[in-house]
Amino acid sequence: MNQIDDVSWERSLRSLFGEAMFAAVGPRQSDDWRLDALDVMQLKMDDPRGWLRLAKAPGGRDYGAGSESPFIAVTPADFDSVFPVSRTGAEQVMVTLMSEWFQVEDIPHFSVREVELISHARVILERFGRDALFFTNATTARENPHADMFRREGAYEGFTGHVIDCGVIAVSATEVGIFWGFTID
Repeated sequence: MNQIDDVSWERSLRSLFGEAMFAAVGPRQSDDWRLDALDVMQLKMDDPRGWLRLAKAPGGRDYGAGSESPFIAVTPADFDSVFPVSRTGAEQVMVTLMSEWFQVEDIPHFSVREVELISHARVILERFGRDALFFTNATTARENPHADMFRREGAYEGFTGHVIDCGVIAVSATEVGIFWGFTID
């Protein structure tokens, strides 16, 4: 794995994600990663490295902490609806968050851009190290954490009040990252 820094992190976040995207990281402070993930989702924690956080609502406005978070109603029990996914699968899900319906068919010029987009997802997830665990709410991972997430069915366990939402949770010994996309209609 390559060492990443704030510049490569920001470049990859901005290359993959735009409007209606949530990308935030917080420190691991609890033995139960779900509690830390919940704090990150509700924007109660700052990035421990001071790196860029993207928290954009559909329409482009910034999400704020607390009641402004799309995850305000999430509880620790809701994490029973996420499924382990391989690092490769997590990278693939991250790429699909670019499209409104989280499918590669909706990403312009995907066949030409696939390698570049996967590279950006890989940079983002490298932050969490080799021993990181990854989870997604894409139900394809329920049966097979090593499934090709580019060819998955479009079914998700929702975490927000949006029509559809999909994402990746990255968990390391020191940090938790939340990377989520939203479809509003």
